[in-house]
Amino acid sequence: MNEEHERHETKNPGGRRINIKLFWFIIILLTSVIATAIITALSLEAGTEKAVNVGTDTRSEFSKLYNVYDTINSNYYEEVDRDALIESSIQGMVEGLDDPYSEYMNNEEMEAFQETVTGDFEGIGAEVMQEGNRIIVTSPMRGSPAEEAGLEPGDEIIAVDGESIEGWTTQEAVQLIRGEKGTDVVLTIVRGEGDPIDITITRDTIHIDSVTYEEVDGVGHISVNRFQRGTTEEFESKLNEAAEDEVEDVIIDFRYNPGGLLDEAVNMINQFIENGRTVLYLEDNNGERTEIATSQEANPNTEDFNVYILINEGSASASEVFAGAMDDLTDATIAGTESFGKGVVQQTVEFGDDSLLKYTNTKWLTPNGHWIHGEGITPDISLVNPDYYRVDMLSPEEVYTEGISNETVPSIKVALDTLGYEVEDFDENFDASLTTAVGEFQADNDLEMTGDVTGETSTTLMSELRDYINDNDAQLNYLVDYINGEYTEEEIEDYAENQAEHLEIEEPEEESDEEGTSEEQSAEEESTEEETTEE
Repeated sequence: MNEEHERHETKNPGGRRINIKLFWFIIILLTSVIATAIITALSLEAGTEKAVNVGTDTRSEFSKLYNVYDTINSNYYEEVDRDALIESSIQGMVEGLDDPYSEYMNNEEMEAFQETVTGDFEGIGAEVMQEGNRIIVTSPMRGSPAEEAGLEPGDEIIAVDGESIEGWTTQEAVQLIRGEKGTDVVLTIVRGEGDPIDITITRDTIHIDSVTYEEVDGVGHISVNRFQRGTTEEFESKLNEAAEDEVEDVIIDFRYNPGGLLDEAVNMINQFIENGRTVLYLEDNNGERTEIATSQEANPNTEDFNVYILINEGSASASEVFAGAMDDLTDATIAGTESFGKGVVQQTVEFGDDSLLKYTNTKWLTPNGHWIHGEGITPDISLVNPDYYRVDMLSPEEVYTEGISNETVPSIKVALDTLGYEVEDFDENFDASLTTAVGEFQADNDLEMTGDVTGETSTTLMSELRDYINDNDAQLNYLVDYINGEYTEEEIEDYAENQAEHLEIEEPEEESDEEGTSEEQSAEEESTEEETTEE
């Protein structure tokens, strides 16, 4: 019976014997699996390397990216720098947003970016931005080598030290423009419709004192150059200084301020606005709004100030956040010209290799819900700059002589008139009276008296005009005169317009209402930035 039972268990239904024990069956199975894995690994090692996304995201939209990487990596005729391929693909992805405020920075570029947040670097002292494939100056910093050399907002930089920068990113251009203190950099610029001209600028150590204070004819003048770390403390100190001087009227000057850190702007508004007040809204891509409110008590020294805010076309982002909140929540008076019009906020994310992504993540709106993007803030009192601020840059290679007629001649006439030389009219004709005025200018500056404007005469005329502008802040003087009762609002506006009647004031182009687009920027812009905890 037992023998019969044993024979039954060692036969299959077809009668064939199976003598393999369970233990050996498992061993053979494992050996087969391991051998298969080794053979597969050796085959992959011997074959072409693939950008296989094992164990991670395998979304189909990346298949083309992987295929391009594999093709280049395998078939390009020279050895490929794989890290460079990855970096450039990230760069291209961000550029695909077509947003001048969003950018990817490698570790070197991030270091330069961080310098702008802290306020110390070596360079020329100018804010630039990318507009399409162009690099545009948004703000030469006050007292910087760039300002002293005559760089102006709206100038397009087309080359640096003779090297074309067409198609470069803002960070690439900044890296080339910056350099060691005491060295020269030659920027080739185009201003308006003019011809390219070279401007030589000597680099220096740029320490941006973000806030300065002076008393002008009994009026406190607080100038805020940018919103960097610590600006609120500086601003509070200057407000307190103005209170100690017992001034009643305070001008907060944001001209050519390109913006910076959003939280600094909010804290500065808090100097005037009590705790818990909404000073702006952030709106995400779903239309959901987040209130940003003050969190401290207001500065008691600001209670009795009559506040005036001075802006111009170079006042952007955080400057506009401040002006917009003060306009909606207080009786502050805004003067100057229409601001830049940047109504979006950037957030930064830092990665482990010290690279950084700065991207636009929200709109911002004033407390009354107004989105100023592409529009700017319109001042209550319009104070346009005089003609001499719009003089065309003269190229020393060009020759302007009696008998010619072109659109640059009025700029020569305005420059000479501003410097005290008699000019009969301001048309485009280089007439005999202009020759006389040029000759007098040449005599006063020990130049050869030819009556022609070229070479050293051109450079000296531009230099003298720059010095005059630096010593005569027209918009500030207009506003101080108005505050001190020398003019009514209508009279000061008319006076400013009469000083700007000979050279055309360019109107800003109309902007798209779409989020993330802009007429320019500021760039590097620098821009309104919301710091992230991931930094």
